[in-house]
Amino acid sequence: MFDFKEKNVLVTGGSRGIGAAAVKLFAHLGANVAFNYNKNYRLSEEVVAACEGYEGTVMFDECDVSDYQEVQGFVNKVIAKFGQIDILVNNAGIWEYDAIDEMPVDHWRRTMQINLDSVYYFTHFVVKHMKENNIQGNIVNISSTAGQRGEAFHSHYAATKGAIISFTKSLASELSDSRIRVNSVAPGWVNTDMSAEALSKDKEKIIKDISVGFIPEAEDIAWPILFLASNSARAINGEILNVNGGNVLCG
Repeated sequence: MFDFKEKNVLVTGGSRGIGAAAVKLFAHLGANVAFNYNKNYRLSEEVVAACEGYEGTVMFDECDVSDYQEVQGFVNKVIAKFGQIDILVNNAGIWEYDAIDEMPVDHWRRTMQINLDSVYYFTHFVVKHMKENNIQGNIVNISSTAGQRGEAFHSHYAATKGAIISFTKSLASELSDSRIRVNSVAPGWVNTDMSAEALSKDKEKIIKDISVGFIPEAEDIAWPILFLASNSARAINGEILNVNGGNVLCG
């Protein structure tokens, strides 16, 4: 069902969590995969080690996704290594707790830069590459249920994810003539290190609100990413695929 042989994939924020799970699955199914890290080289090495024996080649490099020039350089390195980019997964992001009346302006700006500006940067350079080389590409953006219903004390995070949803729908229409599909996966609670502190405090209450009865793992989000990037989803464009265990039922 999922065959990514001879496909080249770029995953942002691929050293941990959902990004790392997506890297491993893409490589397992034959793709060449590139991902960036910002601070944790050791975790990146562990992701590559987990992909040993897979058919696909995996590469990584340091890149601050909030820096336009660094993103351009990283995209160029990936193209130089693999020849072209067929699939882009905009996954990198942060999630911080801030009451709006106490939120420092640098927290707001950092969230905007990492969660939203980076999506523009990578999409800008990768789409340019795809158009110039007539690549029928796929872009999968990671949004969130927070972008659909809001999230108290995480208004900056929710604002970026809501913007990503609108960005996804806009580009799905804009890039259709170039045969580039753009979709989004919107997770809810996921058992990753980013949410570990919150889950440790309210895990039982959170699970009660999830109709499937468990907190999804990173792989539970990675599989839908692969689905949207595959030929099995060739008729899906501009869609927001909610993967939240029934915690938020979006229309």
